Amino acid sequence: MKKIFYLFFLLATVFSFSQELVLIKFKDKPSKSHYLSNPIEMLTQKALDRRAKYSIPLSDNDVPVETSYVTDLRSLGISVIAVSKWFNGVFSEVTDVQKTQILTLSCVQGIESFVKNSSGSRMKSKIKTLPLFKNMAASTDTQINQIGLNYLHDNGFKGNGITIAVLDAGFPGVNTVSAFDHMRPNIKGGYNFVDHTDSFYSRDQHGTEVLSTIGGYVSGQYNGTAPDANFYLFITEKKESEIPQEEVWWIAAAEKSDSLGVDIINSSLGYNTFDDSRYDYTLADLDGKTSFISRGAQTATEKGIFVVVAAGNEGNNPWKKITVPADVQDVFAIGAVNSSGFPGSFSSYGPTADGRIKPDVSALGVSAAFFYSNGILSYGNGTSFSSPIIAGAVACLLQAYPTISPSVLRQKIRESVNLYSSPTDQMGYGIPNFATVFQALDVKEVQPNSNDLSIYPNPVRDGILHLKINSGKVENTEINFFSYTGQLIYSEKITLSSGENHITITLPPNVKKESHFILKMKLPNGKIVSQKIMVL
Repeated sequence: MKKIFYLFFLLATVFSFSQELVLIKFKDKPSKSHYLSNPIEMLTQKALDRRAKYSIPLSDNDVPVETSYVTDLRSLGISVIAVSKWFNGVFSEVTDVQKTQILTLSCVQGIESFVKNSSGSRMKSKIKTLPLFKNMAASTDTQINQIGLNYLHDNGFKGNGITIAVLDAGFPGVNTVSAFDHMRPNIKGGYNFVDHTDSFYSRDQHGTEVLSTIGGYVSGQYNGTAPDANFYLFITEKKESEIPQEEVWWIAAAEKSDSLGVDIINSSLGYNTFDDSRYDYTLADLDGKTSFISRGAQTATEKGIFVVVAAGNEGNNPWKKITVPADVQDVFAIGAVNSSGFPGSFSSYGPTADGRIKPDVSALGVSAAFFYSNGILSYGNGTSFSSPIIAGAVACLLQAYPTISPSVLRQKIRESVNLYSSPTDQMGYGIPNFATVFQALDVKEVQPNSNDLSIYPNPVRDGILHLKINSGKVENTEINFFSYTGQLIYSEKITLSSGENHITITLPPNVKKESHFILKMKLPNGKIVSQKIMVL
């Protein structure tokens, strides 16, 4: 009986290994010209607005995959896990025989395998929580005050108008638990990529715990870092196994986030080894360019999304290092510290394989407060919590300065950190101070009421705004008004006669309804004004 069972197990193993996860890459996108001429057919207006705000041009990888090419693959019996416009192809599990058939199709450029032929260990690399129960109020304050975020909250910046996509293992209880009542109207949608359903209030509660650190709110007891933000919730992680398909689902969710116009992605997930060791990574692969998920994460940043990921919980394990996609150049990787500012022993170490500083910064990940799916408040350890704490803080900054590019914002956050001049392998640049960042960004290229320009009154009380320019003749100057969510809400071109230097602007209704807006213009001397205006 044992021999028969062993034989069956061996055959099953051989059969399972006869398939491999691959990217089937297509040669072209025949409909490219049509989509690039009609971008609203492939991206939402919010996504187009984000590109316009950061001057990001449309590119080939914004164009959808040719539908007929996918149909040709399906006709061969190929099962599609996900279609990717960024990679211009299809992710699928195929056999060697199927690979031969696929390569006969004229639309196929080639096949790229996920298999690394590594002989790494079978360690799980999911970023898990280690719950500890303690007093509630103190840690809630700690995870906000430790990074100076209370300053932004006190000034009314709690993520309003900023959209965050949370990619995780599941969100049960978010639709019922009272700690999410405040944010629930701001949940704009989601998807369960693992089960291919719209049921995203399901599966593992890890995502619920992570989400609570950003959006959870209980009056007088608990504050997430961005409780007023908008959210999309995507399930990309299959808790019960560690399979490379999770990278595919992550990429699919990131592409969806981009098309929806999401501003920030938070991902408290990381990968290094899998149940099938053929897919394991080595430390040499931590270059931000090798893994599929890292390549997808880099593309997301190139679309203007501020991508925040957990550095990993491998500090006490033989692997020790960060996990992918925390190795990506423009991804913001977050390590874990305790309330005293010392690194959690479990927090993963950098640098990357090519010597770059990672993690970027650190936040509370030792005894961080979160909510379970049953509504019970708990404490847990993990960079799973450090990452969303920072993601929410970034949302508050983006609310305050919606036109600041992610690359500038990342650098300003790093510069605010206590270890900026002497980063460490485990904490990166250290613990950021978002109050310092907020104040640093408030230093304009031209100060209001300087010798170059006067803007008054500020706050605006009667809908009339006055600008006095003392730096030369004004010829065809464009004055732009941006909302605090980054949308261009009004633009006016001004030309003044010789000797004139005073501009009076009657704010239109869509500007007057804003409580704050940002005025931007170029002066005759070439300097740029970017000034916050309050409306009463």
